[in-house]
Amino acid sequence: MEECDYINELPDSLLTQILLDLRTKDSVKTSVSSKRWRNLWLNVPGLDLFSLQFTNPHHEEGLIKFMDRFMESNCRSRLQKFMIRYFECNGYRDRFMELIGTVVDCGIQHLYVYMHTCNRVDFIRQNIYKSKTLVSLKLYNVELKNPDFVVSLPCLKILKLMKICYGEDGPLVVEKLISGCPVLEDLELIKPFDILTQDVILFLRIDAPRLKYMTFYESRFDRIMVKNMSSLFSIEIRAKSSFEYGGLLKAEDPRKRAIICDFLTVISSVRHMIISGSILEELHSYSKLGWIPQFRNLYHLQASFFGTSLQLLPTFLESCPNLKNLIMDYGAFKEENIDFHEVPQCLISTLEYVHINKLMMMEQSGIKLVNYFIENSAVLKKLTLRFSFFSSIESESYKKLLTSTKLSPTCQVIFV
Repeated sequence: MEECDYINELPDSLLTQILLDLRTKDSVKTSVSSKRWRNLWLNVPGLDLFSLQFTNPHHEEGLIKFMDRFMESNCRSRLQKFMIRYFECNGYRDRFMELIGTVVDCGIQHLYVYMHTCNRVDFIRQNIYKSKTLVSLKLYNVELKNPDFVVSLPCLKILKLMKICYGEDGPLVVEKLISGCPVLEDLELIKPFDILTQDVILFLRIDAPRLKYMTFYESRFDRIMVKNMSSLFSIEIRAKSSFEYGGLLKAEDPRKRAIICDFLTVISSVRHMIISGSILEELHSYSKLGWIPQFRNLYHLQASFFGTSLQLLPTFLESCPNLKNLIMDYGAFKEENIDFHEVPQCLISTLEYVHINKLMMMEQSGIKLVNYFIENSAVLKKLTLRFSFFSSIESESYKKLLTSTKLSPTCQVIFV
């Protein structure tokens, strides 16, 4: 009985969609399979290029020629995806920008531009701000010019901006982009703009009523103003606190307190949160003033606790009355005088899974922390302890130091 070649039985339209999931270099390799596959890669509705794959001394020139050939074949039909990552661009800067503008005109849906160059590169053609087809836009190390017209990206759902804007105009460009995306669902800002002088106080205002996922990384936490976040499901805050910039505004400053209070209040409906230790350090300072908003919908929390922020743990958990999953990155590198007395509502009624990372075997604060959960968690099902350095012999000694009686009879304590 003859074996059937199921792949070659498929129509070209389906094969090109399969090749779309491959990197372009792998897609091109299929051209040697047979006569049918020789030019099939040219019809793939996407391009994924990495400049270092062009290893000759003039790799930018080779990359340009490759892209030209692909675009001649493909731009007659609508492209779906265009990704380019390159190092340096020598004299081909303008040509790269022209090609990126061309793919936008061709009706691209997914655009990812990663530029690793000594100098940032402008988008020379500003048609990117008025694309009617873009669904996702990811930019790294690109300086965007401030458009003198209204941004309109009616289909954009995913926006990820990484190190893109410099100078005092940076926040305004980001604001214009976000405000021009009425169906935006996923926003990620990784060091989206730098402030040239610490004397200039700049704020980023975000108004995105359909936003579901939001990530801040290396951004000024106290300079982000948000509103209309009722649809927000998940937030990741790995931003920098004001203390990392020299503490320009003191905790008692009413303006700063109002900004952070408003931010936390607006995002208080989230169900999933990841928060860095530096932000918790700042929140610990504010908790002394008597306020932390309630996160009543939050069921999953991943947080980094170190130094004085560990003292905030019971207070912060009290603001999460329905928390079910807790992942802690623990970083007490010196003996802290920690004594937990409060028992938050979530420990009594909802907390089922706790995972603590970066524990040290004989470190006393960590032992107190573990005992705290064992002794006070009424419905806990699993407590996982992950150690920076693990020894099976020391783990037996560690277990003996866990003197608390388990409040939850079904709780498993797992050592990793």
